[in-house]
Amino acid sequence: MSSYEQPRTPSPAPAQETEVANAVETSATTVSSGTLSGHMSSPIRRPGFTAHNRKAIEELARVDASPAFVEDHLKACPASLVKAIEERSDVQKWIAYIIKVRTKEASLYEPVADLLSTISKEVFEYLQRTPNRDKLHLPAEPIVFLDHHRYAPKHFPVGKVEDKPDIIGATGRDGVYKKARDGSYEGVPYHCIETIVEAKAIYGDGQAQATRYAFNIQQARPDRPGFYCLSVGPGSFQVVYSSPIGINASEHKPWSDCRTLCAYIYSLYDPPAGHILYDRTIVPKEPAGVPLGKPSWTIQTADGPCTDASIIFLGDPWSRRTTVFRAVLKGRTVIIKESYFDCGRRYEEGELLTLAHAEGFLPGVVRYVVFEDVKNGDEPIVLKRKNGTLTRKKRRVVLADTGEDLTLAKSVNDLLMAVYDMLEVHRTLARRRQILHRDMSLFNVLMYPVWAPHPGGRYFKDAPALIDDVLQGELRPIEKREARCLLIDLDNAALLKNSKADKIPKELQCRTGTPAYIARCVASGTLYSSSTNFFWEAKMPELTGRAKDLYVSLYGNDRYERYKDGPGTFHGGVVPQEMRDETAERADQLPFYHRWEYDAESVFWTMYAALLRVVPQASPQESPTSQTHLNQIWKVLYEHDIPDKEVTKFEDSRNPMLTLHRSVLASTWLPAMQDVAKLVYDIAKHVSPAYAVMTPPPPHDDHLHEAMQRLILRYLVDHRDNPIPLIPGRLRPVASGDNPIVNRGTYGHSKHVENASKRVSKRRRDVSDGAQSTRRITREASSGGGSALKIVEETEP
Repeated sequence: MSSYEQPRTPSPAPAQETEVANAVETSATTVSSGTLSGHMSSPIRRPGFTAHNRKAIEELARVDASPAFVEDHLKACPASLVKAIEERSDVQKWIAYIIKVRTKEASLYEPVADLLSTISKEVFEYLQRTPNRDKLHLPAEPIVFLDHHRYAPKHFPVGKVEDKPDIIGATGRDGVYKKARDGSYEGVPYHCIETIVEAKAIYGDGQAQATRYAFNIQQARPDRPGFYCLSVGPGSFQVVYSSPIGINASEHKPWSDCRTLCAYIYSLYDPPAGHILYDRTIVPKEPAGVPLGKPSWTIQTADGPCTDASIIFLGDPWSRRTTVFRAVLKGRTVIIKESYFDCGRRYEEGELLTLAHAEGFLPGVVRYVVFEDVKNGDEPIVLKRKNGTLTRKKRRVVLADTGEDLTLAKSVNDLLMAVYDMLEVHRTLARRRQILHRDMSLFNVLMYPVWAPHPGGRYFKDAPALIDDVLQGELRPIEKREARCLLIDLDNAALLKNSKADKIPKELQCRTGTPAYIARCVASGTLYSSSTNFFWEAKMPELTGRAKDLYVSLYGNDRYERYKDGPGTFHGGVVPQEMRDETAERADQLPFYHRWEYDAESVFWTMYAALLRVVPQASPQESPTSQTHLNQIWKVLYEHDIPDKEVTKFEDSRNPMLTLHRSVLASTWLPAMQDVAKLVYDIAKHVSPAYAVMTPPPPHDDHLHEAMQRLILRYLVDHRDNPIPLIPGRLRPVASGDNPIVNRGTYGHSKHVENASKRVSKRRRDVSDGAQSTRRITREASSGGGSALKIVEETEP
């Protein structure tokens, strides 16, 4: 594998970005009026957004034509130029030929490509003569249109995409593009594609298919905020504009409408105001001596250029369009995350990270080097809907710390220690910094962190004791108290200030999370997801012997006693003295909001998924029974979705996983993992109940954190000499949901990678709510600890 290719890392998760749905709204997602209205603050239920999910993408790509499209989304070509083009005999010849095509789609390719190439050359030469040509950043050569219908473009950043656009509008590179024997072109890479054309003679929806191709290209081209494409047929053509604020399509235009056709080409070079086609801070770089080779990216930031950037995650290009890179900044590996931030959101990740470390470095929480608006020159990249319903600004954050997916764990103990610390860090972040993450998942809970240097910086003096402190029975000095976990991605986090019973912030009323890992109540927007949740049997776990001694020596007896249950309590809450139907009726009247315990439940699903798929060295072979049960359980996790709010009495498909008989659960795991199965079984009994409907509910917000951590600590103490070594990067095979989709990879290093064809995926996310807040944070303001976030030059270990 070449140095510029990112190894594929398998990961047990469906290919979805975070879903965000307003629990108060009831309208379903619709597509109309030439835009993708699913980007509004309404409940969302979208399929997995990946370049390989053709049907799902094409369904969302189908939009109503907008009569105002030409005026709103194209820049008019000068009338004199339109007239000159229209009067060309070759232009008239090609249009006449196109109109005569009846049933053979392939007959459209050559004349359409020749026609558009001719118009492109005329427009390019006209703009070369204009006084403001330098401001247009014109390419060295005109865009050329190539018949590419037999071959897929090359070098999709992650995985493989087989889509084959009929005609590709590519960067002019004389003599570089390769012709196949049949006369069509092959091997044009994604980073050279400027527009695409889909041809349909009779059947099919050319607009939706062309827009689906745009989906792929915009994922592969992080330097392209907006993208034009074209759908053509013998009788008409249709122009489409795709961007993070949605999809817009023109009406079908007859071939006699040369003005609109020329405006489409003209807009590729000189787009109308508000239609930003390029982010000029990010540039592809082909390998030396390999024309059209797979590029790395160079990204200009406020702290200098980040080089050798490779894409490790791709998001929905019709929404926030999150793209994550691994790159090198001043000799160190960093992670760059960029997205198109909804300016209507109240909180931003950079602000929340600043707050998290405001009193010094909080172990376990990622830090950043740069958080900035992305600008072309002095102009921020801002995209707005004309009706004012949505404004997105491109933001970029360079993260200082890196880590690895839980699936790369070297042992079960390592994985559980990371989970323990994540729960401790999460509750500390919520209690001491008033930040609730709201999107705990396999992608945001990392292990084996590699911390950037922190020389002379401040540390959070109240940082908690972490699992290494507990197991060794001694609190490490604050500057050496490193966590086993790395918490990242605070995109959907919220501040807990004013989150009292009588004043619940609007953000906490939203349903936010990653479908496979989201808490059941958050998925449904209710306080319970099944009547089975009204069964409380598990009291706060009691520790004994060495486990209790270690706990008390580090946390103190007061903390231990604080969560202790009395005769009639479970986690400190009291079971309702009423029938289950009465409990359900009462729960339906109580307000939903995102509670701490819901994030703890998400950590449980994350742990469950990782432990379910990792492979122990001692017994890597499946039995027919373990394979059958694994397939069944994994299918439930993989297919779990966030329902529409209008779906009432929602029964979460994962509820049966929490009440499986001990023997069934044990048969799902491999022989070496039987004690792990028992741990999962024990924790599940604490996760299953609906604590919010108890009368009264548990008095401590972090009660579920405490229960889970006690059980994990007990396991770690009992298995200190039996860590269960794993085969890092290898996953247990499953019957479905393990195709290569999106390479989430690792936030940093890719070690111990096996089975490179396995699926890696993430989540999808969309708009959230809140008052507008678009403040810019400078590097100095963000440090929160002198030089705490400064990256120093050193060789990568």
